[in-house]
Amino acid sequence: MDRDTGFLLPPDVRDWLPEGHLAWTVIDAVEMLDLTALISTYRLGGRGRRAYDPAMMLTLLIYAYAVGLTSSRGIERACGHDVAFRVITANQVPDHDTIAAFRVRHREVFKDLFIEVLKVCAAAGLGRVGTISVDGSKIAANASSRRNRTAAGIAKAQAELGEPEPDDPDLGDPDLGDPDLGGPELGDPEPDDRGLAGVVEDRLERAESSDAAEDAEHGPGRRGDEPPEDMNDPTARRARLARAAAKVAEQNAARAAEAAAQQQRYETRLAARNAHHATHGRFPKGRPPKAPATPTEAPATPTESTPAGDKPVRANTTDPDSRPLRTAQGFLQGFNSQAVVGDDQVVIAVEVVDQANDAGLLAPMTAAALDNLARAGIDAPVETVLADTGYFTAGDITALDDVHQQGRGPRPLVAPTRDALRDPEQQQPPRQESRVRRRMRERLAEPEARERYRRRKVTVEPVFGQIKNRIADRFRVRGLVAVRAELTLIATAHNLLKLHTATT
Repeated sequence: MDRDTGFLLPPDVRDWLPEGHLAWTVIDAVEMLDLTALISTYRLGGRGRRAYDPAMMLTLLIYAYAVGLTSSRGIERACGHDVAFRVITANQVPDHDTIAAFRVRHREVFKDLFIEVLKVCAAAGLGRVGTISVDGSKIAANASSRRNRTAAGIAKAQAELGEPEPDDPDLGDPDLGDPDLGGPELGDPEPDDRGLAGVVEDRLERAESSDAAEDAEHGPGRRGDEPPEDMNDPTARRARLARAAAKVAEQNAARAAEAAAQQQRYETRLAARNAHHATHGRFPKGRPPKAPATPTEAPATPTESTPAGDKPVRANTTDPDSRPLRTAQGFLQGFNSQAVVGDDQVVIAVEVVDQANDAGLLAPMTAAALDNLARAGIDAPVETVLADTGYFTAGDITALDDVHQQGRGPRPLVAPTRDALRDPEQQQPPRQESRVRRRMRERLAEPEARERYRRRKVTVEPVFGQIKNRIADRFRVRGLVAVRAELTLIATAHNLLKLHTATT
């Protein structure tokens, strides 16, 4: 094999990639966007180092996410050796700090850019929205579940603030670092005619080269696996602990309010039952209301006698906005991510919430989707919105039905129970069923409605799988605001992948 043969790259970078490459799709799409909101954040003229072209930086970030590269250090490395990245940057190599800062600085602009990409997709014939589907998925946070603390644990950490607690090394940089970057492996040298002295000399030269490469990558005096600066900064740690303590207090207050509401509902139903008995001489049909569990103050630490429902509230000291979420594989420290998708798997709206379930999210997610479609100029009527059992609440269904009857929104099709799509003769409706659930069960008994509902399996359900497999299965940033912006960026990259598939 001859590696000494000289080759020249074409002088025009447009010849470096074949037609139909994903990079060209992203470049062309960004050129079609209205970037006024992005460019307006830059100062023309003035002092300081000249900034990288914001359109190029946006193209770089979207393309990197589209190919599953979300680490700022990884993006920087790709700009140096990956042909597609070199084409996008015109052979410039922004450092990882610049890339991470761009992502943080323009997180609010990502919302407008998401709408602009929706417009481009619609112009290409995508964005079929006769039926839209809502679904959610748990995505891991950039935080470890081992950092969940009770109020007592947080207070103890605040008291011991003089001894900073380093974060988990396996999490890496909070804004997108790669924790275990190292120099090139030394390996075994090839046989050398100079004997042992030659081998030692070669190894010393390689070690010096490795040290120089690591110094260039991480900076002199740094190993590359240090925890982020804010983890050892007392002021930053104090702020995070205060946020975690506030989160615990907020959840305790919500727990107390829910317990009071349950007690009030119980007393109201019991009074109505007793009044019926006093008037008619008999109790009404149905079971008597069940008294809620007596609320007790959760102990600072669990004990053997602590009831399961009284487990102490905890908050994460790395990312207080994240929370433990139950998944099929166990518990995950993360966020509940929501998406609304059209018939062709184009994402119409996204949201991130810190609640564990999907109850109460159907109406707001539908409203967000309709608003985004209006902003994108997509005026095709939305006839139906689909969602699974987790989204079923009487309030959301009633609100959407009212809007649909007024001709201002889609008709909801939401499974009232997990067996709602079985043959009606095989279903076993509960003995007591609310009017809203009964009406939805009857609606789903219609053959056309049942067939339409099954479309969820090929529209919204695959989308999160595609996102996790092709783009990211873990957020790189911390905090609810930053995570929402990153999910918007992820959805933008996903839509451009759909555009690329449809146009090549």
